[in-house]
Amino acid sequence: MVICPDCGKEVKEAKFCSNCGALLPEIEEVVETKVVEEPAGEVVDVSAEEETVEEEKFEVVKKSKFCTNCGTEVDLDTVFCPQCGFKFAQEEKPQTKFCQSCGKKINFNAEICPHCGVRVANVTRYEEKNVLLSAILSFLFPGLGHLYLGLNKKGVSFIIAYIVSAILIILLIGIVLVIIVWIWALIDTIKSTEAINKGEFVEDKLF
Repeated sequence: MVICPDCGKEVKEAKFCSNCGALLPEIEEVVETKVVEEPAGEVVDVSAEEETVEEEKFEVVKKSKFCTNCGTEVDLDTVFCPQCGFKFAQEEKPQTKFCQSCGKKINFNAEICPHCGVRVANVTRYEEKNVLLSAILSFLFPGLGHLYLGLNKKGVSFIIAYIVSAILIILLIGIVLVIIVWIWALIDTIKSTEAINKGEFVEDKLF
């Protein structure tokens, strides 16, 4: 066993530390001998290294894994391969996570935060959207901002409503409807963008 110069932990003699992956200093092997007196009075030199090998044969076999880089067999909880320094991937899944709205620690599988009520399930599938860009698109033509946000049903509904309102301008009543649809789509686009960026669930329907 040797002491790692980087992390200070005692590890097995190897090229790299199995805990932090640091290069270990080379140590010359020293074979200790001891004298054992037999009843007949004969003196026999027994190598301490040979006794260690015999004792290891009777140790309980532990679970192990093999390094994917060099093929060396290591303990299951080894982080760095002691032979080549390869870092093993950690496959343990987290048990908790933090709510993106209130910052409280909650269960990793929770769909709704029990502290603030914000939906947290599948939030990572939404990428952050640009509020200014979505507002500009909705300003140019109602519905385009919603299409940018991925709210296709809402976007199509606003586009159809705006076109119908524009056609009804002939009957004069369409002027009022065009303004209402335009303002409604603009405000809804901004609110939907802010909600998505907060990780909240936004329904893709007009009513």
